[in-house]
Amino acid sequence: MGRKFENNKLKMAKTALAYAKKASYIGKKVVVAVKAGGDDPSSNLQLAKVLTEANSLNVPKDVIARNIKKAMDPVTADYKELTYEAYGVGGVGMIINCLSDNNNRATADVNMIVKKGGCTVASSGSVIFNFARKGRLALLKEIDEEALIDIAIEGGLDGDVELQEPDPDGRGDAEEVKCVVVTDAAELGAMQGALQDAGYECSGMLVHVPNALIECSEADAEINYAAIDKLEELDDVTNVEHNMA
Repeated sequence: MGRKFENNKLKMAKTALAYAKKASYIGKKVVVAVKAGGDDPSSNLQLAKVLTEANSLNVPKDVIARNIKKAMDPVTADYKELTYEAYGVGGVGMIINCLSDNNNRATADVNMIVKKGGCTVASSGSVIFNFARKGRLALLKEIDEEALIDIAIEGGLDGDVELQEPDPDGRGDAEEVKCVVVTDAAELGAMQGALQDAGYECSGMLVHVPNALIECSEADAEINYAAIDKLEELDDVTNVEHNMA
């Protein structure tokens, strides 16, 4: 009974953290979009896309409204996308993605967690070349491969498309996500539009997909995942990508 209670408590804590991270991420993207193009989604396509993503992730409307108001305040700092690279134990590569209004804070916090976690800060480009840039779309209803290919062809896409299972842990997919479509980075927007036109509500983002996976021991994997968990607890960090098998 005690073990079951502790496991349930841990699961609830992770769910709460995932929700807070999701709301924070969308809030920051709203600020970026509004500062770039205003608060009217009918004329600000960037904001319209963020609102669609927020809806697919079930982010409450009050979070959106609060961050639109925040963005209209001229003293509110803008957020910038930052990318850091690190090596975990066992030769595993990590890409740490951030959305921050303070570069110095983000750099210091990420470096501290990486080092404390037994990992190594890597120079820019030394890890990322082991990954390919792809588009990733999270769908809120099932689609089969044949239907996906038909939609891609009708939408004029000629790149590769791949259907995958949701990844609630690694990518933090919400329970509502039923399947995932991976496409060429350049065709992310076109694929998202084609799916939405066909009635498949989805949110899209660019991701780093490992060219090859690294096998490491159970002990090394435990150290790496502990470091990743600590990194993703940082407010500036949106997610950590890796090539662990």
